Amino acid sequence: MSALSRLLGAPCVMALLAPAALPAVPLDLAFLPPAVEEQSLCGRAAAERRVDDGSPGDEDALTEMERARYLQRDIRRYQSADPDRHFDFIATLRARLSSADARFSGAAELIDLIGLHIDAGRFDALEQAGLVAQLTAQRPLLTNGQKMQLAQFHRNGIGTPADTSAADDLILEAAFAGHPEALLLVARRMAEARPLPGWDAPEDLTATMAFGGLLGQMDSGVCARAERIAHEYLTGGIVRRNAEIGWAWYRFAADLGSARAAWRMVEFHLSAAAEDQDSAEMLHYLRRAVARGIVVDDGSRGRLEEGGIDADTLREILAHTQADDRGRRRASLTPLLQTGVNIDAMETSLSGPYLTYLREIATIPGAPGLVFTQLAQELSVRLGRWAGEDEIIAQLEIATARNDPAGMRALAARLLRYRDDPAQLNRAVDLLTLAATRHRDAAAMNDLDRLFRCQAPDAPLLDQAEPWARAYAGTTHKMVALTPSNLMALDPYKDPWRLARLQSQALDGRTLSLAHYLQLVQRDPIATETAQRIWADRTDNSDKTLEEFAKLEFALATNPAERALALEFFRRVYLNNGVTTALDLSVAMINDSGMNPAMAEEVRHLLRQASHRGEGAAIRLLARLGKTPEAERRVFDEFAGIIDDRGDFLAMMFALPHVAETKRDDYFDRAVSLMACSTKDTDELGEAHALHGTAPMSFHWRQIGLAIAGHNTLSKLRLTNGQMAGFDTRPAPGPAQVVARDRAGDLQGQWRLFHLTAQPDLASYAPQQAAAHFKALVDRGDTLPRAFEQYLAAPEELRRAIDETFDFPQLVARIAAAGEPEALWRHARLLQNRATTAQSLAEAITALRAAAHAGAVPAMAELGRNLAMGAGVARDETEALEWLDKAATGGDSDAADLARWLRLR
Repeated sequence: MSALSRLLGAPCVMALLAPAALPAVPLDLAFLPPAVEEQSLCGRAAAERRVDDGSPGDEDALTEMERARYLQRDIRRYQSADPDRHFDFIATLRARLSSADARFSGAAELIDLIGLHIDAGRFDALEQAGLVAQLTAQRPLLTNGQKMQLAQFHRNGIGTPADTSAADDLILEAAFAGHPEALLLVARRMAEARPLPGWDAPEDLTATMAFGGLLGQMDSGVCARAERIAHEYLTGGIVRRNAEIGWAWYRFAADLGSARAAWRMVEFHLSAAAEDQDSAEMLHYLRRAVARGIVVDDGSRGRLEEGGIDADTLREILAHTQADDRGRRRASLTPLLQTGVNIDAMETSLSGPYLTYLREIATIPGAPGLVFTQLAQELSVRLGRWAGEDEIIAQLEIATARNDPAGMRALAARLLRYRDDPAQLNRAVDLLTLAATRHRDAAAMNDLDRLFRCQAPDAPLLDQAEPWARAYAGTTHKMVALTPSNLMALDPYKDPWRLARLQSQALDGRTLSLAHYLQLVQRDPIATETAQRIWADRTDNSDKTLEEFAKLEFALATNPAERALALEFFRRVYLNNGVTTALDLSVAMINDSGMNPAMAEEVRHLLRQASHRGEGAAIRLLARLGKTPEAERRVFDEFAGIIDDRGDFLAMMFALPHVAETKRDDYFDRAVSLMACSTKDTDELGEAHALHGTAPMSFHWRQIGLAIAGHNTLSKLRLTNGQMAGFDTRPAPGPAQVVARDRAGDLQGQWRLFHLTAQPDLASYAPQQAAAHFKALVDRGDTLPRAFEQYLAAPEELRRAIDETFDFPQLVARIAAAGEPEALWRHARLLQNRATTAQSLAEAITALRAAAHAGAVPAMAELGRNLAMGAGVARDETEALEWLDKAATGGDSDAADLARWLRLR
């Protein structure tokens, strides 16, 4: 049965059928959006909330669902970190995942294992294992998405000999089943005059079905899918570029509630020609955009006023929408953050599902050291950092033996409790030095600076601390210091380096930087939904980042309604995270309405939860809220055992006035092993010694405080060391300088513009713009070699756009006429690449001979290969060997190998 007749029997035929054709240009197809009434279908908090994220503190039993979730997370973690090093361990985790959850068995497991081989670069092992062959054998059971993946393996020869016919068959199967991505690929191939054999449906029907399948159901995701169709019409590819239809799809998405699409409609009218502008429509979509969270910054406000919206009307729109949504003025991504319910008991259980899981995977032969470091951390939570110290150190010793730098740092910190013993102190130094030098662990450099500057018994040892401080400063590991207000005022023109570092740290998963960067994505009025979801998903993966983001939301609230929304979100994060967020939530509640008796009772409950974890700040605050001198002693008596088992630095400091003299020195040692080497911590230690009358030690800590860079001055002035280092240095280029640099023809900037517009996989793909950038680069006169390679590698659509802009092949031929060997070689390659007939192939061989005779070594090798294989020329091994030998003499090792092979035949 033909593709056409099969389609006729399908219920999804959506266009009139026309004779099959093979157009060499994008299709003229008017796929218009349906008429809809304005509504708020998109942008709602439609994401399903997690019922339980399995973090420490759940019920003790480890369910299969939790086991599968932990396994998925660890597979991602180790595969992204070093798939080759952890290959066997990941494979074992993957096998356990398929046993824990049947959804991840069968074809899904095979595809994941193939991906593991690819990520690890083990292509030979992949082919020997026959995994692609096994997946192919399951073809009748594969989903359409899995068939598309298998097609890529066959097309690219991954794990199996390349077989484009098999790949095309798989794509056809998925297309016949109505898979949107398969239909889009078929339509794209037809637009490029490379139709799939066996698909004889007309291109307009194919594209219509593809877009129809892509649009899908009228659910909360329809706006994003409509915007993708708009992108296809605005860029051209499958369909001919049609801005009117593209903007109609953006209008459709805006009417369904997409804030971003509404703002795009505003931008359309701002940039449209005078005859196409519609001020009433622009105002309408501006209201919808702002009502759904788009922030109109000063730059956008200026453009709107320049576009014809008077200042009074603009103020009315902004004031009205600021009164909506319970007073929210800032955009919010909180609906994208999936929080669940994870209520902890008042006291920490000695066991838990995560601890059970870690003990399970620690038994896997060759488990990475990081597993044992995580096991030690979980034991610290469950047993207490001091009560469980023996078992914790035992796990950290295994982690160290397995070369985990995080384990080395954690073990060194443990040993600093016993820093008065030279052997223990020296081993701590050795561990940190090993982590810093052999494993290039930047945090270990900072730990060594802290050890010599603050924690060693004879600190400050500045001659040993300063080299490590300078080494650490030379890395990008140090957290970017930003107050909430400075974060929101971060300007890429004033401080691009800080912004770049913040983004890099966010990509690395640093909790505070990730929370900061999500705030920047949240405030960006034209951030794509894809970008928003990517950063929201990254935040979802870390409870600590969720907590930091909630703190920023609370700090950045600009009115009572926003404060209420921020506090509501903070409560959601607490329900998701459990007791780890109790202290920060209680501080926010005191800030918001601490005078309310009901709120005060809830705060005390939260603080008691945090206090049972040994959090000294919570214990101190609970004592302070008692408002009587006796309250501190009562609180100490209540939590003395908790402090002794699991107390942190501030818990130790709180306890020191109350503990027995026999414990006092040990509590000081514990505190020093946990200190941050800040002036706040040295002040705490100095004051504690002063209260106990140990004047020499109080003076000791005052001296150490003076050895800390910046002392107290900067913090009192709300300035950072980074701001001091950058003071009165060369500023970053401002907007005018950037424009001037671009106009002056900054080469790297021009290449970046070309690549951004020349890659079909990017949202910025625009072949006509890329062609213009390409011509500008070629016109420079010094970029031809690189431009030539880009031309050969360009997709057909882009190459057509370049040819329509100017005659690049003619330019290559004209330069080759001068007889320069490399120019002749480029001309020959171009002719070979464009040859479609016997005559044009003969012309390419003639040009190749000319380049070889001129002395171009690559041309000699290519001519030798063609003569040896009879490709485009009569086969002649004698002449082939002559040219291959000349190329080998010129340094071409592949030519030498081929010549040797020919002589052995």
